[in-house]
Amino acid sequence: MNATRGTSVGLAALGALALACNLDKGPVAPRASIRADQVAAAVSSFVCDVDGATWEGDPDAAVLHDLAPSGVMRVAFNYNNRNNAARNPITGQLTGPGIDMTCKLAQGTHAQFVAVPYNGVPPLLAGLANGEWDAAFAFDQTLEPPGITAAIPHIAVENTYLVRGDAPFQKVADVDAPGVRISVAEGNSPDIYLSHTLKYATLVRTPATPQALDLLRTGQVDAFAGGRGPQVIAFIACCGGRLLPDNFLIANLAIVVPDTAQAHSSAGLQYIDEFVDWAKTSGLVQVAIDRANQGGTHVTPPLAPEPRIAFLQRHVARLVESGVLNDGQGNALGVKLEGALRKLAEGETEPAMNKLGAFINQVEAFRGAGMLSEEESASLLLIARDVVAKATDGLALAGGVQ
Repeated sequence: MNATRGTSVGLAALGALALACNLDKGPVAPRASIRADQVAAAVSSFVCDVDGATWEGDPDAAVLHDLAPSGVMRVAFNYNNRNNAARNPITGQLTGPGIDMTCKLAQGTHAQFVAVPYNGVPPLLAGLANGEWDAAFAFDQTLEPPGITAAIPHIAVENTYLVRGDAPFQKVADVDAPGVRISVAEGNSPDIYLSHTLKYATLVRTPATPQALDLLRTGQVDAFAGGRGPQVIAFIACCGGRLLPDNFLIANLAIVVPDTAQAHSSAGLQYIDEFVDWAKTSGLVQVAIDRANQGGTHVTPPLAPEPRIAFLQRHVARLVESGVLNDGQGNALGVKLEGALRKLAEGETEPAMNKLGAFINQVEAFRGAGMLSEEESASLLLIARDVVAKATDGLALAGGVQ
């Protein structure tokens, strides 16, 4: 296992990182930077030690402008949600799905990254307002507040109520009753969702999950709203209680970026979409979930073929722009992807997959001729083959009926 360590960064080191260059593109003018008086608390250590496939994203200037405007990717983590990251209270080191995914994203982008930790959603959003991060692991994409845009979701998290063992509640609907008090970490997915859906019960917000659980332990609330992860299981082991069998929310967590109106194009977000699709397909997201030992969590389902083929189109376009492929080679791949999309629009799945099969053969030919590296071709082939496999399985289940 090869591990790359990201250590706590002091003033001088962070300054060097902020001036870092993309070796192919030269220096990139910074859009915003972390203030000097925030450095000690703002940057956390991490270790890149997740095994598995490697993604090659072939980023262009527009992607780097959005995701690493200072030459370094500043990625924020809400470590109050362990489906994003957890922070060691003694060493400050971050671990978790968000760290594992960002390590692979940065590797495929050929960029350094610094981890910017926040204990909860409100400080993370304050960091957004201060221009402290370029991307973040936060909350459910459908619950996003103004000022951010979400990529496609990668992790689905079950959210339910934790109640005392002698509580009368047997299902989620029972909890929304007059006089019932529910503790929740402020600004997280359960808080945002329940704020809009509860009719009778009252939310009691705390800065983070441990405080919300403590309110249940001390009898100040009747239920805690959150996931089914290790924090809740540890609470049950030490203090008693039970989780209700059903869920009030399946939170689909996603990477978020500042809105395109805030000096961003859509290139960075689209690039992250491609990466997330690859991370789900390659098994990286499942590995990250398993390493974090998070209960009630699973990988979100794959997208339909059309957006995934569009991801391939954008990747091919970047290969042409960077000079890896010439215009003719790019067109040879592009026409096959365009043909696949056209056939899908006409409802002809099998011919569409034949077009995508021709794309796969062409990529393999370019790899064999040395026009594409193993890494460049692998990233394209993994997605294309998975689209074909899932569509073929769908046709088989439907008996081949279009």
